[in-house]
Amino acid sequence: MITRCIALCLLMSSLLVNMTARLSAHEPLVALKPHEMVKEIEFRDPIPYGLKPVEYGLGELTDPVSMLNQKLSAGTLNLQHDSEWGYLREVLKYLKIPESSQLMVYSKTALNPRLIKPTNPRVVYFNDDLYLGWVPGATAMELASVDPLKGTIFFELQAKPTAKPQFIRSDRCLSCHAGGSSLRVPGLLVRSFLTDLHGRPISGYSQISHDKPLEKRWGGWYVTGTHGEMVHLGNVFGKEAIEESKANPAYLTNLKQIDQFVDTSKYLNPHSDLVAHLILDHQVHGHNLITRVSMEEQLRLKSDVEDRLLRYLLFLDEAELAGPLKGTTTYQSWFEEQGKRDSLGRSLKDFDLKTRLFRHRLSYLIYTDSFNKMPPSARLRILREIYAFMNATDSELKQEWDVSPEDFPLQERQAIVQIVAGTLPDCPEFWKTPTRAE
Repeated sequence: MITRCIALCLLMSSLLVNMTARLSAHEPLVALKPHEMVKEIEFRDPIPYGLKPVEYGLGELTDPVSMLNQKLSAGTLNLQHDSEWGYLREVLKYLKIPESSQLMVYSKTALNPRLIKPTNPRVVYFNDDLYLGWVPGATAMELASVDPLKGTIFFELQAKPTAKPQFIRSDRCLSCHAGGSSLRVPGLLVRSFLTDLHGRPISGYSQISHDKPLEKRWGGWYVTGTHGEMVHLGNVFGKEAIEESKANPAYLTNLKQIDQFVDTSKYLNPHSDLVAHLILDHQVHGHNLITRVSMEEQLRLKSDVEDRLLRYLLFLDEAELAGPLKGTTTYQSWFEEQGKRDSLGRSLKDFDLKTRLFRHRLSYLIYTDSFNKMPPSARLRILREIYAFMNATDSELKQEWDVSPEDFPLQERQAIVQIVAGTLPDCPEFWKTPTRAE
């Protein structure tokens, strides 16, 4: 039946070029040929990312770690090994990842579960495009680097000194990092699991984003920072502590240090900064959505992922904060300093941290390579929809976006249009048109 339908569509291609075909629930996903029309799929359907043109395991890579690897192979760069930290500080330096982004996770939900525990947590460092995992005593550090067309690429770097260190690609991470929690594409994970005294997960959540209320986040993680009367699941492990936190939700919250749990001298700093946690929660799911959009476009598949990405980039379903919230390192100031600023000094990286994460609610992820180097047609569609939202009338906001005008006022939307027009590389011409109330 499907074969006859495709044959018919080929005969009528001039009339049906904009039509789509819905996949049967039992039909395997395959890459379409150029003359075939787009296939509709469900958001949770798997993506055949091993097929052309994506070919996840093959081809040239342009992610940051691959580019650094090229310099190491050519001999134009060498990593210096340190007796205390191995290659850790060198890698952070060359990949421009701040030490203040350090987050400590003690749940056994990653590689090296025999080493990871509350007294020896894994640490994660990250910037807008990269994630690095390191465990004291491990034989290698792990890196996840986002490629604009192929998704997240995983690498390992051996801890022992060598004359020519190299990042070795590792696909063993895909057993977890290409499932439902990463949207069925090679992606990233942030989880929240309460654990026993050894870090073994007991219960929690497999997918965390800025949409999750704070009280459901950070199980299995250490958290340093202040957050008023808001509560979270961090810093709590073991049956007694879990029971105490149920009776007293503020138990082990608003901590400025965690030396009572772990020997922090084993790490670059003694913090697991709350503001860095908030950014990681936002960024990881955003990267996964961008990757899913990119792969669907390349493979000529279509779910509702673009609508989901639009709402996510606009923070339309963000869990409300009740601040002020504050971390314990320089991460907050470092992050804001990285923002691209318009002529009035405004940036999409300006924090709010009182009732929401950012002052201007459009994600800085629109500046990343993963967004700007996705297939141009998909990027343009998304930017056009964002622009339409920014210029929507009150009735359009209510009817088309299910957003109250009071919750996303015109003044804020106008500011966002101006910031993007003045800072986004390759900004579409239509974006530079004055907004409706200017």
